[in-house]
Amino acid sequence: MKLKVSRKISNYLPLLFGIISGFSVFYFLYFFRAYGIQTGISYSGHSHIFRAICFGVLTFLYLTPAEYWLKPKLKLKKTLHHILWYLGLVFLGAQLIFILFNFFWNWQEWDWVGYYLIMLEFPLMMIFPLVLYGLIRMVVFSTKETDKYLILQSESGKDKLKIRKEDFLYANSSENYINIQYLTGQSSKQHLIRKPLKNLENELSKYSSIKRCHRGYLVNKENIKNIKQDRGKIQIEIDSTLLPVSKKYESAFIN
Repeated sequence: MKLKVSRKISNYLPLLFGIISGFSVFYFLYFFRAYGIQTGISYSGHSHIFRAICFGVLTFLYLTPAEYWLKPKLKLKKTLHHILWYLGLVFLGAQLIFILFNFFWNWQEWDWVGYYLIMLEFPLMMIFPLVLYGLIRMVVFSTKETDKYLILQSESGKDKLKIRKEDFLYANSSENYINIQYLTGQSSKQHLIRKPLKNLENELSKYSSIKRCHRGYLVNKENIKNIKQDRGKIQIEIDSTLLPVSKKYESAFIN
């Protein structure tokens, strides 16, 4: 459920980016009078608030589709590529703002002084939305990463196993160790870590599909192939292995 929610949120991130950026531009122009914007009527006959809204809408209209449709096609992977992408967006925005700015003033500001002013102040206005958007992306995608993978490590932290949640089959205790059974490709593997099974159960408690079935076993219900009942005893089959189910835990598997 958490993974589905975080995925839905990530789908709306470009729209959120456009809204935050557009509102920030409007806010700075209307309340802080960025660019030294005049509060009276422009040469084109438009009011201060109308012009501020137009600059904000323009920012929203060019950023949202670029972030939503164009960026995924580029398949940016390196951090440097992402930085260059947003620098490019800011540079493009400055050009569009400069053109709209001149439209409102009948092209009277079509010179290097006006251009320099836009190139200086538009990036400054974009610092807040870019930083806020970056923080939101970090939270959303770190949540997706956390939900998608299991980090299984020993008590000392020296021995660590990172696997996809759906690849986790079961874990069984063996004295002071836990044997982790997991899928890799078409086969299954084992990994031994030093930790009490109870501690691992507590760490994975946020995953509703991972349940204790016996004092010595912790299983992933999503990978159960069959549930067998014979003479009041219940066994579950995972990866062609039959695991016992104690009466204490059987309600989680037969209801």
